[in-house]
Amino acid sequence: MINKFWIKLYIATLAFMSVLSLTGCGKKIPPSQRETEVKIENQAGTWSNDFDILLPQISDEPSDGNEYVSIDLSNTSDGYFCVRYLGDAEKIKLQMNKDTSITYTFTIPPGEDTVIPLSLGSGLYNITVYENIQSNEYAMIYAQDIEVSLKDELTPFLYPNQYVKFTDKSDTTALAKQLTDGCSNELDAVAKVYDYMIKNITYDYDKAENVQPGYLPDVDEILSIKTGICFDYAAVMAAMLRSVGIPTRMEIGYSGDAYHAWVSVYVKDIGWINDIIQFDGNVWTLMDPTFDANADGNTSLIGSGKKAEYTTMYNY
Repeated sequence: MINKFWIKLYIATLAFMSVLSLTGCGKKIPPSQRETEVKIENQAGTWSNDFDILLPQISDEPSDGNEYVSIDLSNTSDGYFCVRYLGDAEKIKLQMNKDTSITYTFTIPPGEDTVIPLSLGSGLYNITVYENIQSNEYAMIYAQDIEVSLKDELTPFLYPNQYVKFTDKSDTTALAKQLTDGCSNELDAVAKVYDYMIKNITYDYDKAENVQPGYLPDVDEILSIKTGICFDYAAVMAAMLRSVGIPTRMEIGYSGDAYHAWVSVYVKDIGWINDIIQFDGNVWTLMDPTFDANADGNTSLIGSGKKAEYTTMYNY
């Protein structure tokens, strides 16, 4: 057991902000410029959105933890684990890394089961949980190394988690079913979801300037108020596409110098199509995946404008 009064860490607030302040996403533009024409040629084959939404399962008997935190590791092979904080502190952080990868930081709400994605694939993960004592002072209350062997490398990007949160009863998943009904393939479905987003959700510049550390998107709320920041756009699109069986990564990183969120999708027999939906600081664009038969199956991305430089730091 770890004695929190002997093991103290002093962690600056900025060290825990991680991906939570997605600001600096661009200047205001006329509505007419926000709607980019979408054109994707369907590839041969059949596709159905009749997909049983994958929902996290939480065991009544946690497999690990201590008096401060309950950890359910029974579903790591499916690409996630669950954590619940049992103490009385108001601020709790979980940090996770694999091998020498960048450290992921999650804010854990007290008294709730939180789904953490194992988005770094199979391997040895280090998990550490901290609780806030005062100001920027945190104490480590749990630490564990876990060996993860995924059944399928895609499942972390089909299940909901803390960042892409939805259920089979969400308005978001119901709308995804409606939008993608009758689509002939995954790319057609991506285009339908994208088209809906740019025509119905407006960018909230005030929110982008004032978003607080710890903010997490509520996908159904975003659909209801019809406005949001890049983090919201990416979460809603990822939730929609995952709910109809299209593995989708919500990616956090940089577009040029701006901190930003976007999505990448996985297409059967092709692989991951990176940065398929982008925001360059002025307009959202859907990149046109064009398959070059003479390039050994590689995918080139051709958009309506200049492709921004995207640097991925985190996948959720």
